[in-house]
Amino acid sequence: MKVLKFEIFTPLAVFKTIFSIKGFETYPLPPYSTVIGLLYTALGRKYKGERFQISVQGRYEVLFRDYQIFRKYNRKDKKLEKKPLEVPYLYNFRLLCHIGGDENLLNTFVEALRKPKTFLSLGIAEIPAKVRFAKILSADLKERKLKKTLKWDAYIPKHLVNDIKFSSPYRTESRAFAGIEFLLPAFLKQEEPYRDYYFEEVLYLPAGFRLSGKLLMDEEGDFLFLTEEQK
Repeated sequence: MKVLKFEIFTPLAVFKTIFSIKGFETYPLPPYSTVIGLLYTALGRKYKGERFQISVQGRYEVLFRDYQIFRKYNRKDKKLEKKPLEVPYLYNFRLLCHIGGDENLLNTFVEALRKPKTFLSLGIAEIPAKVRFAKILSADLKERKLKKTLKWDAYIPKHLVNDIKFSSPYRTESRAFAGIEFLLPAFLKQEEPYRDYYFEEVLYLPAGFRLSGKLLMDEEGDFLFLTEEQK
């Protein structure tokens, strides 16, 4: 099968979780909806129901927290209030993404990423993101007998988890880690009267885990963890 592979860099990123109400918390990687939104920003048009599969991986150097002053209008007292909020930032963030789907659509995405209609951002609208490369590659599904180390932090969709064996890089049981489960927004379901998404259950694994089993890899040796085909 053919897949689109691209990498994007941004010096700072925040991927606000849907439950961040009075403060800010960030996902470790962008949710699928953020990446899909970036693709259509590059195209210069809105999403029109196209269906494709997506794999999201990434890495960052460090997470640090900063305080910013936010202004909020208090309707009850009819005055503008100032409030300090703690904001987490992912420093020097790199996104590695694969897209599987109709080859004509993939070629359209490639051209858009290489020559976007406007400047792109990832997580913070005011900070431009740089597309390091975008290309079409081949991918192959094989049973891997040897364990291979995960090079990037990754979202692994729930339907793939049972086919993959993974072992933690931590040796002591007290530091054993089995991943973090997230429910991520993905494709847009409706925009009016309110914005709603289809959601994807995933397991987040950081780089360093050793994987074996039914694994999809591209011709350059990077894993793909594609979402299920949308109908």
